[in-house]
Amino acid sequence: MKFIYILIGSLLIFSLASAAEMSALPDSVNHPATSATVSTLDEVGGRVLTLYTETESPQKLWAGTTHGGLWHSTDAGQSWKLATDLMKSMAVGAVAVDPLSDDIIYAGTGEGRSNKASLRGHGMFKSSDGGRSWTLLPLTGPATVGDSWSHINSIAISAAGVILAATSDDKFNGFIYRSTDGGNTWGILPVYTGSKVGPHNIIYKVRFDPDNPDTALFMDGYANVTYSSDGGATWSLARKGKTCP
Repeated sequence: MKFIYILIGSLLIFSLASAAEMSALPDSVNHPATSATVSTLDEVGGRVLTLYTETESPQKLWAGTTHGGLWHSTDAGQSWKLATDLMKSMAVGAVAVDPLSDDIIYAGTGEGRSNKASLRGHGMFKSSDGGRSWTLLPLTGPATVGDSWSHINSIAISAAGVILAATSDDKFNGFIYRSTDGGNTWGILPVYTGSKVGPHNIIYKVRFDPDNPDTALFMDGYANVTYSSDGGATWSLARKGKTCP
């Protein structure tokens, strides 16, 4: 219960805080890291959408930006290096590192904020070598599987290796996708379609309990809190937001 109360509080803060198409993907989807380096993210351009700190190595940071792609720091933010040319002009709105292996990293593209100027993404990218090279997970590309993957707002990985992705389309409908095989395949349909809270409702954050891989929570734009007790396979409404219609 302590995890639920702490996570509800953090998600409430996040939700209160708050289309143009990107250029085509390069021919190769497996791109190595680049040599571009900056001293501060002010030099990158665009807003910082997400900042991820590796739990076991807090000096290692990942930052996703609006127009500048994904950046990595190994010295607690004293300097930053562009992680890959593959995402250099994309909006990167979510990053997660596998708790079972810090060599496995996921980056979700798309801005996913509740305005029509939000930048669309190209899907979820994965690195299996600590960020040295990246590959697009083909079943997350909106051009292939549909608009529900246009914006990846949050990624969570349990201690059991289950991945949850909070995504949204251009009409502000929110979805939760689930994978049990490292992102190679996902459910044919989202495990949560917004039926409990209505359409036009973006899901901004999804999280697993780090001490219990069966427990997960997400919060949507109406401040509804929805939880799972089976690793994200099924969901129940835990708390209905006051602003929910």
